[in-house]
Amino acid sequence: MRVVRFVSETAASALARIHDQLGPEAVVLSVRRLPAPGMARLWQRNGPMEILAGVPDKTSSPPAEEWPALGESWKDASAEFTDGAAAAGVASSPDRWPSVAWLEAMGLLPTQADRLQNFLATRHSAAPASLDAEWTAVSAALEGFWSAAPPLPAGPAPQTHVFIGPPGSGKSTVLCKWLTLAVLTQQRSARVWRLDNDTANTAEFLTVHCEMLGAPVERFWSEPKAHADLQFIDFPGTETDDPRAWAALRRQLASLPSAQVHLVLNAAYETDALLAQWRMFAALKPADLILTHLDEEMRRVKLWNLVLGTNCTMRFLSAGQKIPGEFQAAAPHLLFPSQIGQ
Repeated sequence: MRVVRFVSETAASALARIHDQLGPEAVVLSVRRLPAPGMARLWQRNGPMEILAGVPDKTSSPPAEEWPALGESWKDASAEFTDGAAAAGVASSPDRWPSVAWLEAMGLLPTQADRLQNFLATRHSAAPASLDAEWTAVSAALEGFWSAAPPLPAGPAPQTHVFIGPPGSGKSTVLCKWLTLAVLTQQRSARVWRLDNDTANTAEFLTVHCEMLGAPVERFWSEPKAHADLQFIDFPGTETDDPRAWAALRRQLASLPSAQVHLVLNAAYETDALLAQWRMFAALKPADLILTHLDEEMRRVKLWNLVLGTNCTMRFLSAGQKIPGEFQAAAPHLLFPSQIGQ
């Protein structure tokens, strides 16, 4: 991908330049505000916007998140399945298919490995002789457990999206990523509310980012007189053991009956912590789950425990702090490692 740097005073002018120079297929890679130049810093807080954009190569190789043909790599790795399980402290059942044992060694809980193996046993009398064929069967079985997020509402009516989650989950960063893509790529209007809960919402960078994109941001909720295409509401993180914060959050969500609630969790947390957080926040009936910090989690296989062990629907996967950075619709193949041993 050829990356081009654009510097402009406003998001609208930057977007026009991107489309004129790179065309409608351009992808926004990052957005940041530059410092004011020279002596202007004395009276001007911020300088122009810097936007990096590019057009994906049409002849580029398949994306890294797609599974390559496994071929000989599976044969080379097959002898390591048992050793890997033992190194991870997994007492694998002798009836496990090699690939299920490997997934268990990579972070799939034994109970979920049992469930997967039992499901396979009802459809196959024995493991396929070829490891490639075996993985095809296993990956298809896992995808059968996947609950796809329904399409977001379309039409002229405004969409209101609320972000909840524990402290440190990355809610405000997710909001900024979604907001940036909506304003710069989809050319949609947006309005943001940065609300307090039992504690103050200290995400000042959210206000700065909204100002940079020209999106109105408010600190107190009031029904807007002029609706935008998208309305985003950010709450501070809620500690799972704080009754007052939970009561306040429940009241606020009850006052927004038409809003779509998104639970944001940090994928780098241990599996037990993620499952405990999901169970707590599930009482608030979130529409779906957004996982963040994927760049900090090398073994995404463990996230299948959320798919298999809960009724959650994943909406987006996010990685890194760059805005918009990596932010994409969740899909089953994105929770598999890109190659053996990762």
